[in-house]
Formats: sequence, structure tokens, C-alpha cells
Amino acid sequence: MARQLPRGRGSFFKACGCSRPTRCPCPYAIRFRYALGRQREEAGFGTQDDAIEHLTLIYAEKKRTAPSVAEARRELGQQAIAEYAKQWRPRQRRMTEYSTGWHVDSSIDVHIVPRLGSRKLISVMPIVVERFLDELEAGGAGRGNQVNIFHTLKTILRDAYDKGAWRTAR
Repeated sequence: MARQLPRGRGSFFKACGCSRPTRCPCPYAIRFRYALGRQREEAGFGTQDDAIEHLTLIYAEKKRTAPSVAEARRELGQQAIAEYAKQWRPRQRRMTEYSTGWHVDSSIDVHIVPRLGSRKLISVMPIVVERFLDELEAGGAGRGNQVNIFHTLKTILRDAYDKGAWRTAR
């Protein structure tokens, strides 16, 4: 039984080439427009109901968010990683300047900014981080150094996420 969504609330579908898509085990995908007006797709929903529920949550969140908050999140998501890292670093009070702070600055300046610095926050997806780690490994960075650099990048991205950088996609 196919359920219908109100007009303008996105769509759900199966992106497979099966001859009987309604009975195949392939996951459902959804398509919707996020705050910037661009289309976005997400996949991996087991049933129509799961896909519809997720679309409903997306549009409920979009409706609840105040326009000023949405605009601030939109601007944050459009910032480059280099720019955000430059703002992020002074706010880290727990890092000691003589040791940890120097290593974090080095990770940012030597590894993160040259490879990912121009990328917008909202465009960072897991595959981007995986490719970044592959580049570090191919470039000869040691395992411990890779872990430290990844931890720094993860901390920067987590801070941006907590401030709402990826909530603009909704």
C-alpha cells in the first residue's frame, strides 16, 4: 500500500533496476529540498514507512526552526574548513599552549588546511574524510600521526555540527 505525501514534502522511491520494485528487498531512498533550495537524497530506508517518517521529521524540524537561526546555520555551513578552524582554535581553553596546542596547530596548518581547507563545512561527508585519511597514509604519515590528525579534524567538525552546520541541510 503506497502512501502519499503532501505536495512539496519530498518523495520516496527505490533506486534499483529490479523488474518488480515493489517486492524487491532493495532499500528506499528519499529526495527533498533543503534550506538552500538544492535537492538532496538519502538512502537506506527498509520500508516506505521508515522513509516517510524520516521525511516528516525533516520537514517538522524545518518548520520549527526560527528564520534567524536557520540563516545563522546556513552561514556556518557555507564557511570553509580553514576559516572555521581559525575561529575554533582560540576557543580551545583545555589545550596547553606548550605541547598539545602546538601539535594541534601543526595538524591544522600542515595537513588539514592544505587538503581540506577550501571545502565548505556542509560539503564534508564521510567519504571525504575517508579520502583524506587515505591521502595521509599515501603521503607517508605514520599511524600515530594519522590518529592525531584525524582526532583534530573530528573535533573541529564535531564542534561545527554541535553549532548546527549540517542542520541547514534540512
